[in-house]
Amino acid sequence: MKELEKTKRISISAVLFLLIVAIGILTFKKPEYVFQKNTETLLHQIANNNNSYIITLDELQSNEAQQGQLIDVRSNFDYSKGHFKNAINIPTHELLKKDNLELLNSLKKGEKKVILYGKDPDQANTAWMLLYQLGYENANILCAKTNYSNNTFKVENYPLEKPSVNYAEILQSSKKETDKNDTPKTPKKVFTKPKKKKRVPEGGC
Repeated sequence: MKELEKTKRISISAVLFLLIVAIGILTFKKPEYVFQKNTETLLHQIANNNNSYIITLDELQSNEAQQGQLIDVRSNFDYSKGHFKNAINIPTHELLKKDNLELLNSLKKGEKKVILYGKDPDQANTAWMLLYQLGYENANILCAKTNYSNNTFKVENYPLEKPSVNYAEILQSSKKETDKNDTPKTPKKVFTKPKKKKRVPEGGC
């Protein structure tokens, strides 16, 4: 009788366990967004590519750039006041919306250059970093400053300053230091010196 009760309990436990596993599998969802490039790769891209992903206003007039798609990452309000001709408005915080990702995927498949712009390159830079880590290597930043005055949309050149620090050099030296620290060190042999025995003082006068 006791053996029968024990068997029932084991069977019930096994069924419950399998049920929990099945529910877990059925309710598991894959992450919507998977970064294809890590932060280190992003930093190397910024440090080693001499701003190859940045387009100036003069370069925007070239045939290659004109065939690209301008994307305005400013707010809907700023976009409505004025924007580049044929530019699409996708504010940075809306980049990961399904419709916007579908558009970006179609541009990527068509090998079409994406040119991001905002109030200044810093605003567009946030969107570019997000897209680059998601695998959109066709994204570029327009090095320009935009504003709206006297009912007119105005665009000005934005001076691109050279960084005061050589980031590529820092990353390289940092990597060497990390590799050096990761190398297993051979433990040093420690030799202990035997203690000298104290002489017992002799008695007598």
